[in-house]
Amino acid sequence: MKRVQYDLNFKMDIIRKGKEIGNFTAVARQHELDPKMVMRWAKELNRKDVDKLDGASKRQAQFIPTPDDYKQLEHENEKLKKLLAEQALEREILKDLLKKTNPNLRIK
Repeated sequence: MKRVQYDLNFKMDIIRKGKEIGNFTAVARQHELDPKMVMRWAKELNRKDVDKLDGASKRQAQFIPTPDDYKQLEHENEKLKKLLAEQALEREILKDLLKKTNPNLRIK
């Protein structure tokens, strides 16, 4: 079954008709729509999520990183690398200590 993208004006008309009648389910059936979908449209409109209603969340502006963003990411990357190295060293120290205290124990 193919998905249909409905126009914002169509959605607004359906919601307006549903409010006039007081029954979104009846309006949805008249237009051969899923009542749950119409109710979701009405909720999003009530919460002022017109962007979601329009489907604009899928077409958001693309993020263009600046040189400052790259510097920040490089700094965070270096910090994470150091943290990983410290954890690996600590793990090796604990393995050696465990081998010394329990020589019969097999450790990978």
